[in-house]
Amino acid sequence: MIYKQRSMPKKLIGQYALIQRLPPEHGELQKIREHHKNNEAGFSGERDFDKQMLEFKPKYPHAILHDICLKQDGVFFQMDSILITPASIIIFEVKNFGGKIVVKSNPTQFILEYSTGERKVMRSPITELDRKIFFLLEWLKQRKISIPIDGIVSLAFTNELNMEKPPETKVIFTYETPNFLRTLQINKEILGRNEIKKLALELKRNHQEYNPFPMTKTMNIPCTHILSGVICPSCNHRGMHWAKKKWNCRKCGHTGTQNHINALADWTYLIEDKITNKEFRNFTQLQSHHVAKRLLAKSNLTLRGKGSGSYYVKNHET
Repeated sequence: MIYKQRSMPKKLIGQYALIQRLPPEHGELQKIREHHKNNEAGFSGERDFDKQMLEFKPKYPHAILHDICLKQDGVFFQMDSILITPASIIIFEVKNFGGKIVVKSNPTQFILEYSTGERKVMRSPITELDRKIFFLLEWLKQRKISIPIDGIVSLAFTNELNMEKPPETKVIFTYETPNFLRTLQINKEILGRNEIKKLALELKRNHQEYNPFPMTKTMNIPCTHILSGVICPSCNHRGMHWAKKKWNCRKCGHTGTQNHINALADWTYLIEDKITNKEFRNFTQLQSHHVAKRLLAKSNLTLRGKGSGSYYVKNHET
């Protein structure tokens, strides 16, 4: 049973907002684009893993949780996916690299070879797994739970894999994962059905998602570098104008009444988790104070404070 689904990482959302709202000549833009591309590929690989795991339906009780981040001894550790069985827990490290992967032994090294002939030594996913296994064992120990933990490196099927000598940690392609898990032998039941459920819910309850918002603060980018304007969802032109009770795109002619919602989201991702009427007008390039007040009131926001000190926040944050 799946107890936690995967959602798009906030970092990926924030990076996209930055790409949309930084000047083309900005010094950090190219680096942000590269990071966004890599993170997007990683998320795509993880979603493919989730899809493959839907085929795994064992007869014994189990729990699957995707994207779990816990804190142990002041240290955060994130697990791409975990499987809880009656006999053990498996942590999956999902990787989606573009190119050929060469795994060398003594010591174990993961080397990425590009089609251009360029070679790059990657951070070993096996080392990452060992770290996560250690912290999860400690996390479980505090809860008086003792159960073996194994790790599996799952690679995107598009990779070419060349291993000099298979490492002790299992390295497989994502599409092989369900078949491999079907071969697992449950020889000793350590956790019963109710205990598995209880542990899965405890893991989910303790999950702490990394929050990089606002991105300007996280990445030390001045707020003044962020470009204002409502972005057209049709042609991506920034600078829709409000007229006749709707947003209008001068470039492609697209119109809509809710296009400021995405601008408000960008403000939250990039600038701050609250906004004043004046800030909203400046960011959306809107002239009328009364129109801004009406749009903000209909945008799932709550007004706090009075007079010049008032501001708006999302309803779920009140």
